[in-house]
Amino acid sequence: MGTLVKILILIIPFLIGWAISDLVFPAQTNDANTNTKFTTLKTNPSVTPSAPPKISPFANIQFDIHRNGEATPCGHTTFSLSDALTKLNNEEGDLPDNLDSMSKYKLDQLLTATIGKHALPLTSCGVEKAPPEIKGKMRLTWGRGENYHIDGIDSEFLTYCDMGEEHTPLLPDHGQLVEVMTGNVNTYPCNFHTREGLRFTSYQQLVDYVQQQQNSQSTPSEEECSMEEDGVTVCSDYTPITQVHLYAVPAGRPFVFAPSYIGEIFEIPHVLPKSEKPISLVVMSLSPRVFDVLNFFDTEESESIVKKALAETSETHKIKRSSTGASGYNLNSQRTSENGFDTHGKTAITVKKRCLEVLGFDEYIESFTDGLQVLRYNKTTAYIPHMDWIDDPQKHEVHNYDSARQGTNRFATILLYMSNLNEGDGGETVFKQGWPVDVAEEDRKSRSVALKEIRALGVTDDLKENSWEELMVADCRSRLAVRPHSARAVLFYSQHPNGEEDTSSLHGGCPVLHGEKWAANLWVWNGPRGGFSGSPKNLGKEDKVDDNGQIHATFVNSGKNALFKEAELYFQETYWGELSHGDPPLSVNTFDGHLWNIRSKFDDTLLKQIVIPNDQKTQRHVV
Repeated sequence: MGTLVKILILIIPFLIGWAISDLVFPAQTNDANTNTKFTTLKTNPSVTPSAPPKISPFANIQFDIHRNGEATPCGHTTFSLSDALTKLNNEEGDLPDNLDSMSKYKLDQLLTATIGKHALPLTSCGVEKAPPEIKGKMRLTWGRGENYHIDGIDSEFLTYCDMGEEHTPLLPDHGQLVEVMTGNVNTYPCNFHTREGLRFTSYQQLVDYVQQQQNSQSTPSEEECSMEEDGVTVCSDYTPITQVHLYAVPAGRPFVFAPSYIGEIFEIPHVLPKSEKPISLVVMSLSPRVFDVLNFFDTEESESIVKKALAETSETHKIKRSSTGASGYNLNSQRTSENGFDTHGKTAITVKKRCLEVLGFDEYIESFTDGLQVLRYNKTTAYIPHMDWIDDPQKHEVHNYDSARQGTNRFATILLYMSNLNEGDGGETVFKQGWPVDVAEEDRKSRSVALKEIRALGVTDDLKENSWEELMVADCRSRLAVRPHSARAVLFYSQHPNGEEDTSSLHGGCPVLHGEKWAANLWVWNGPRGGFSGSPKNLGKEDKVDDNGQIHATFVNSGKNALFKEAELYFQETYWGELSHGDPPLSVNTFDGHLWNIRSKFDDTLLKQIVIPNDQKTQRHVV
């Protein structure tokens, strides 16, 4: 009898575990009604068990967790994610019956809670640290401060994901976030990306990615053998541990690439440009974060952007002397280029959408971008080193630009080059705090040495001696400088991952010494920019209008009128976007009297004209 009891004690826990495993991780199935597929353990074909053991897709997986923008993991899962999910479900009963039905926000909450409460040590992956260039006492107060803590939360990872109300921008989807519950305290979740920026928006997507990593790193099962002392070889089956890297991004913050060395390559297979050649990023500098973006756009798109800029006639968008500043048209003697804006062109919108995809956004949000700024530099024209991040320390503007807190600002820039300039022609983009990629540290030269060299060669004979233009040429010969060629693109960041201004991104346009330079830049914001619905405003200026006379209009296809089954929206004759049955609404910032046309997608027939009235600042036009 005692023997029977012992056997039952050994068997019953196994039977219970197997019985409830389907509640958490279903076995692989070919049922057409089931979307989620999981693998099962391989068994010896000579043995036919009546109930094969079931495992989760995360068996033998070690997740390496990274803070946003950091190449080195801040922690490793020491507890199986499968077991952690099971434990979380047992404690809170928070696991959905159908994992595939989870929204991306529920997935964020589930992963954050599982990793933060059970899979990571409680002391791993806490608040981000200040970069080396931040010195002394400023390190303690940089961002939310090294001593930031949430009362009632023991997990450092949960503290990292929730930056606190003061430091979390309220993005358009803020109300959809699903908070993590810990006792009586609720915290915001992280969202999770691959090293290449792809955001996980579904459970099945995560499962598929884990499977890809398993296939690429090792064979599913191998045989390990060892020689015993008596000369007998003993072999045992084992399954290698697969490392999967997850990049955790705090609520309200955008993803930032995490380079570890110059020359490192990031393949971006999930974004396919017009040329269908895979996009890749090559690291040019770690600080500032600068990347050469290969195959981002092609010569046909380049020519289309220039042609559109030259044909533009509107006063606000046509090519003219470049201006500076947060608002208004302000000429600067140290910016001698010409520029125009392409906000609605078909190519411009295509490029803008592609840009957000590359940067890790899983959906396109118009208010997160400026128009495509098209630039022309003739001989001797240039732009003194500057920041794209807009500075308003006294908060004079209506818009809140303090991106380290609840404000929004320019977060990243993609530069597009649309003309070829040879070595010695000038026109490079120079990063004054970066060093040339192909120059050894011991061979780097100072500005003064470079200045002597270019004067001796007569490079700057057409420039005034000691002028800012001549000094810029010296900077371009001694610091990190990107030479333009047609269809080349460069990405750099103006913010650190926590929203603090990255002052190392100081950059300028070197004087053109021969020929003509065409370029364009797209500024991407960490949230809605000024003038758009939901953009943050400074304290005490909430009632003021930050629109410069703008009207926010939304165009909606109701799906009820067959005439508009296949339609497109145009601003005058400029393509804006798809407006067919089932397409999402299109929101724009426009002005009184602007003419918007809805045309047939097939034969360009004009279906309806809408003239913007001035009776309401927010309008909705339904067809």
